[in-house]
Amino acid sequence: MRKLITAHAMIFASLAAILMVTLVFTQSYQATAYPQQYQRGNHTFGIISSMQNDKSGQPAWIIAGHWTSTLAGNNTVNVNQTTANTTRAPFGGSPFDMQIEMVRIDGSASHTHSITNFVVANVSQPDNMTKVFNGTSTASMEKGPVTDLPTTIRIMGDKVISIWIDPSRIENHYGNTPIYGLVMDIEKHRPGPIGG
Repeated sequence: MRKLITAHAMIFASLAAILMVTLVFTQSYQATAYPQQYQRGNHTFGIISSMQNDKSGQPAWIIAGHWTSTLAGNNTVNVNQTTANTTRAPFGGSPFDMQIEMVRIDGSASHTHSITNFVVANVSQPDNMTKVFNGTSTASMEKGPVTDLPTTIRIMGDKVISIWIDPSRIENHYGNTPIYGLVMDIEKHRPGPIGG
């Protein structure tokens, strides 16, 4: 009886190994570096990766997260678009939304924030490489949302984004420098871990 159980266990282990090898070699290792729901329309999105200073100008916080927008993908954005916020945007209709996690450089005090409800006041293009969107936004803070925050979003070279939120209205919470991130290119092929 014991030999029969051992034989069955070996057969089962062999079948499991064959199944695992088959799955490994038939899986696609192509990584998608962007959320699938943003492939259509004029959505642009990216990641936030920034270091923010304290009141004395010393690096104090690491900020990481993501953002999504309809601003950069729409070449016809103008001041009249303040009332054209659509409900298809991921955070309820704003043409720019951001969610970030902040942590002190010593690894303590981790917490999250959302920047939503961006309303465009004016748009400019100071050079061929930069688009500037001025307006107001809402920031989630510990004591509740702070609304009507003067906010400037710059997209530089279609690769870099900076978000400046008036530090005087939020007790200098994000420091005295813009929050920086990257603009992701959904058309660019990003190979997977094996270069597939």
